[in-house]
Order: sequence, then C-alpha cells, then structure tokens
Amino acid sequence: MKTHLKSCKPNQTISSGQKSVTEFYPSMNNIHIPQRIKSAVLRACSEFAAIDNRAFETMAGDGFKILLQEIFDAGRVLNRSSLDVDALVPHPTTISREITRIYDGAKKQLVVICETMDSFCIVVDQWTEKYTGLSYCGISVHHTDRDFRLFTFILGCYPYDAESHSAQHLRAFVDQKLNEYKLCLDNSKYVVTDNEAKMLSAFRENCTRIGCSDHYINRQLKHAFESQQIHVSKTVIENVNCDAIQGLFFTIKNIVSSVRRSHKQQILSKKLQSYSDTRFNGALYMLDVFRELFDELPAVLISSKLIDAYQEIDKQTLDDVCVFLHPFEEVIESLSENKNPCLHRVIPLKQYLLNKCDSFQGDQTSHRIKVAWIITNEHRLATILHPKFKKFESCADEKRAAIDVLKNEFDVHYDANLDSINSLSPSTTTSTSMMKLASASSSHASIKCASSVRKGILSQCFDQQPNGLISSTNRYQEVDDYLNRDFYFKEDEEQDGDIDVLDFWRKQQNSFPTLSLIARKFFAIPASNTTVERLFSSSKLSVGERRTNLGGEKLNQLMFLQKNLVRLKERRQVNKVPTKRSISDQVSVMSEHPSETIVKKAREDNTHSSDDEGGNIEWC
Repeated sequence: MKTHLKSCKPNQTISSGQKSVTEFYPSMNNIHIPQRIKSAVLRACSEFAAIDNRAFETMAGDGFKILLQEIFDAGRVLNRSSLDVDALVPHPTTISREITRIYDGAKKQLVVICETMDSFCIVVDQWTEKYTGLSYCGISVHHTDRDFRLFTFILGCYPYDAESHSAQHLRAFVDQKLNEYKLCLDNSKYVVTDNEAKMLSAFRENCTRIGCSDHYINRQLKHAFESQQIHVSKTVIENVNCDAIQGLFFTIKNIVSSVRRSHKQQILSKKLQSYSDTRFNGALYMLDVFRELFDELPAVLISSKLIDAYQEIDKQTLDDVCVFLHPFEEVIESLSENKNPCLHRVIPLKQYLLNKCDSFQGDQTSHRIKVAWIITNEHRLATILHPKFKKFESCADEKRAAIDVLKNEFDVHYDANLDSINSLSPSTTTSTSMMKLASASSSHASIKCASSVRKGILSQCFDQQPNGLISSTNRYQEVDDYLNRDFYFKEDEEQDGDIDVLDFWRKQQNSFPTLSLIARKFFAIPASNTTVERLFSSSKLSVGERRTNLGGEKLNQLMFLQKNLVRLKERRQVNKVPTKRSISDQVSVMSEHPSETIVKKAREDNTHSSDDEGGNIEWC
C-alpha cells in the first residue's frame, strides 16, 4: 500500500507563472496583524524619520500611506521570490519626470472640468519666497455645480515672470493663466483678493472684486498694536489712541524675541511664539502663550533690563487684551472655511465683533471696523439667501438693502429665463412657458398639481382653483414666498449651529427655481483668500535652506498635485462607469474602499442624487 501511495502522490509543484485569484481580487476579510509585524513596521518608520531627517507627521500623510499600500501590493504579487528593494525604488530624476507627467494629466482633467463651469469665483494673491527671492502668484477657482456641490481647485502657484509688479501686468498675467483652463473674467465673474492698492486697480474692470474679510480684520488689529495714525482717506488722518496697549505689546514682543534667542528657553514648559505681521491675528498667538507662561518667565530672564520690563507688565491688562482678541480669532477661523460656503457669515459676524468692541468702553476698534470693513451686495445676497439669516435680526439696518439687491438679481435671472423661452419654436413656447411658471409657483400649488395626476369624472366638474403665480401680476411672488415662509431644521442637520445651505437649496429648487440658481452662484464665493494663503504656507514647507534648487515650475507642479490630486481622483472615481473595467481598475478601487463593492458604491451615489426634492414642508 505504501508503494501505491508514493506512486500516486499528487504533484504539489505549482507553475511559477500561475497566478491566484487573490492577486486580482483582494480579500475583503480583515486580517489580524501579528504584534511582531507591527513592531517591525514601527521600528522601520522610526529609523526612516531618524536617518533621512523626516518629520514624524510624514508617516501620517495620505501620500505616505498610498506609497506603503502600493509597495505592499507589489510584495504580494512578487511573494514567490526574493526581491532587492533597489530594483523597486526609482531614481530621483525619474521621480521628477513622473511628477511632470502626472501634473500634465491632472491639468487636462481640470481643464475639462473648468469648461463646464457656468459661473465661478477666483482667489488671487502674491508671495515672495525668501530663500530664492522668487515671486509667486497663487490662483484658486471656486465653483458650485448643478448638483449644488462646492468645488475648490488650485489652478497654480505660478512663478511670477511678468515685466513688473504693476496692476496692469498682474492682470495680464492672471488672464493668461486663466486662459490655459478655458476661463475668462467678465462682469458676471468674481475675484477675491486682499485689499492692497495694486489688487484694487488690477481687478477694477471686467470682473467684480470682493475684499478678503480676514484682511479687513487683521489690518485693523495691526493698526491697534503698531500704528500711531491711520490714513482714513487721502486727506483725513485719525489718531489710534492705543498708547497703553501698544506699550504692553512692544514690551512683550521684545521679551519674547530675547528669550527665543537664549538657550534657557528649553526650561519653559512651552515654546514662546514670535509675532508675525503676516499671520491673521498674530498678536493673539504671541500674547496668549506669553500669558500662559507668565509665572515661568522670571527663571529665563538673564538681563536686568528684561526683568524690569517684565515687572512693569500688568497681568490683568494682559488678560483683558487676550479676552478682547479671542472673538476676533473665532471670526477669522469661521470666515476661513473653504469646504463649505461662508460668505453669508460676513454680515452677522461683523455685527458680532461690533457688539463685542462696543462693550469695551473707550475702544475705537468698533468705529474703524465699521468704516474699513466694506460690505458689498454679494454679502447681502448670501445672507438673505440663508434661511436662518434672512430676517436680519442681528443687523436690521441691512435688511432693506438686501431685499432690494435680491429683487434686482432676481430680475436678471428672470429676464434671462424669459429670453431663453422666447428663443424656442412657437410650438414649444407656450408649453415651456407654462412649465417655467408652474415650477416657479408657490409650493402649495406645486403639491396640488403633483397630487392630481389622473382626475376622475367628478373631479373634472369641480370649480377651478386659481393658480397664484400664473394669474398673479406680482413679478416677485417667488421672492415673497421665500421671505415669508418659516423653515425648521432638525438638530442632526446642523453643524455648529449652521446648516448645509447648498443642500437646502438643492432640495428647494423646485419650489424656488430662480432663487436656487442665484444661491448656487453666490455661495461659491469665499469670504476670504485663505485658500491661496494656505497654498503659500505649503510652499514654504517645500522650499527651505536645504532645498533651494527646486525650480519655480516644479514647485508649481508639486503644489498643484498636493492640493488637487486627491479631489481629482475622487471625482474621476465617481464619474467612472461601473462596467467594462479592467482588473487593475477594480483592484485599485477595491483597495481604496476595502469594505464595499463598486456596485454598492454606485448604488449609494445614485440614491444620494435621487433624494426627494424639498416641497412645501416645514422640516428641511
């Protein structure tokens, strides 16, 4: 029997070319990772940070995780043979060329997206890199699509190569870069910039410029701490009258500067923060940390002059200044939002700061904010189109102007709709006009029309109910219906007291078709230019004392990919047809979403897009 078993023993050798199904379809089961493997990975990451002098946060970045996943997948495919890791790691020059190739592909995808934009807003700012002396111009585009989704893309962090920094050359430079994406500025497009004279002049024509709200606030705070006089206009000069606070500020600033240059700073439990005039509300960062370490500072003050200056500081005054500045920090943070609309917050938050400033007797900041912080019609429109701000209870003096602006904007869109209707053939003009009027009717009439699809014999004999809008001569019936209706929101729909205003208008577009178009246009405008400010902050991390050879164009490519690549991949994945995909595509998708299938994800997307539209309901 043993002889028989030996002769019939199956051949266990598998061809090296044979591939298992798991190489194409990853397992959905969660695998328990042994502790020894986790410890080995931890040690390798620690050695990577130490040997290559990398920040600990590098291991938490999305790009590093993608790299690990690709290496892990490659190792799974090549698990039958030993592999020299040098054969996998590309040369730095090869990586640089691949960056350019990826950038070209991503830029083409963004060009296609920009071509579909019927309205947009751009943010423009400039920055000079201190190590190389190169000037850069950052441009971002903000757009709300027809599904009421807000998108923000960085067009570039371009090395500024115009003839000069004049307003004329800056505008020509921006127009040239926009043309690469098939975008063009006109009076219906919006530009958000800081409030420098060059920006005011560059974007005075063929666009609508809106000042950065954060810059308005920061400029007044800077005046309060550093200026003796303010030029209100070419002929009017005002005194700041903040001598006591300015004396406290400069005393603390000098102490912080001296301590930071001293080796004794390591004794402190926390590092002192230097003042930065380019950072929004930079004074608060310095004063807040100084106040926190106030009792520890005598141990690190080695100069008698510094000790005398420290003893002259009134701790209660320092506490009062920090308490006064904290509301400004909250407002700046709220207006710096770039993932959700925030233009509607400008008017209420400005009034909030005015009320806070008025509570401090003798403070002149309230007057300067009221005069210098300019409110535009775009701010009024965004506020009145937010259902929780439309009554202007916090700032009633803006309500009448906001209603007038809303009706003027309504006229523009209303007439445009009529022009498009009249351009149709006679056979379709009547029916299309009726559809437009019916869709713009009050929500009560909309529900009645929707519920009476098939009428019985008796119902055809009923008295006809008058249609409010069709028989009405009130051109602004839709506006009046919106302003007079009360909306209620569930608690789970609110985030920090605010709602998803774009989702609100997506649900209400059948009840208020023209107003929803206006809302989609204006809620794409950001309240500040922080998208480009943060772009420059990221650029500073890429160029330093040890990396000055990085060219301006290569830096532009890196910043473009850092800010856009993940969003473009997500958008491409959503738009991808879930049939006739290659195996490699399925593997990449399933690796990104290991707990769900592509069909399931597509089903969820379709469910989300087919939600019931908002009608005449009290709960939104």
